[in-house]
Amino acid sequence: MKKSMNEIEMLQYRLKRYQAMRNGAMCQMINGKIQKLLSRQTAA
Repeated sequence: MKKSMNEIEMLQYRLKRYQAMRNGAMCQMINGKIQKLLSRQTAA
């Protein structure tokens, strides 16, 4: 649980960085990863 929270926080940081660089493709990919981790957390 703690590991996945750290991973989500890291991905959210990367998402903000890619948004600042206006890189939409990477933003979509990272958003997908975040959603998968969040859904896995709620299912567990």
